[in-house]
Amino acid sequence: MRLLSLALAAMVFPLAAALPQYNLYLTDLSKNLSISNTTKINEIPTYINQPAFSMDGKSLFFTLEQGKDAAVQTDIGLYFIADKKQQLLTKTSLSEYSPTLLPDGSGLSLVVVEADQTQRLWAVDWQGNTSLLKAEPKGVGYHAWGPHQDLLLFILGDQEDNHTVRYLNQDGKLTILATGVGRALSWQPGTQKGYYTQAKHDRLYLSSYDVKTRTKIQTELALPAGGQDLVWWSEDSLLVSAGTKIYQWQVQGKQEWNLWLDLSKECGTEVSRFALNKDRNLLAFVCKA
Repeated sequence: MRLLSLALAAMVFPLAAALPQYNLYLTDLSKNLSISNTTKINEIPTYINQPAFSMDGKSLFFTLEQGKDAAVQTDIGLYFIADKKQQLLTKTSLSEYSPTLLPDGSGLSLVVVEADQTQRLWAVDWQGNTSLLKAEPKGVGYHAWGPHQDLLLFILGDQEDNHTVRYLNQDGKLTILATGVGRALSWQPGTQKGYYTQAKHDRLYLSSYDVKTRTKIQTELALPAGGQDLVWWSEDSLLVSAGTKIYQWQVQGKQEWNLWLDLSKECGTEVSRFALNKDRNLLAFVCKA
């Protein structure tokens, strides 16, 4: 399905594959949704992606390409916002992706491409030490932690149409929620509802899973054209990036997206992944080079 090919274009890549090139920006965000003091983190376009703020909002983590040849791999970068300096948190021979804060605050969970190309969840502590976090399942592409040490997982299938979203509870029980899915995984704040997307009619539509009631809901809300990545602004407000803009949907409102922020002056190509700090006064976003 061509839609899924596009939706997953920035997913985890084999080590020998050429990685797409991006720029990562950090900007101040005011209460009236104006931006200022925009800073580009990287000097030249590279594979720099999947931004995630530290809990205190003082640092930004991201996936960063290392090398430019057949041995290319990725590590997790760390940017100190006040000092405008960066370093590597991981320095391994494997490829690490998708830095995500661990619920217990001990470090980050990562998707690691192991030597035999197996993709599983690992962890890295604040000293840079990595260890296997979840031996099963294999084939993890993306992940998002829920409120009770549980997870939404994007699992790679043998074909694009067979990629699945699965729910892993704290006891290790795995439940398939949907097949033929996009890469977005996001938990609604203050709830036990996880959101993801499903492909139908050549579009990605919003779906959710309520852990408490074990209820799956497929909405009739299609993401904006080109939209993939989801971030919650508040408990009842969901954001999605599409093109050079970010759109908003109110959970209790109409089944429609409204313009939330126009980044066309800062990014003239395409905004993909983006992240907000806890105080909602900093925005990090990835722009296609």
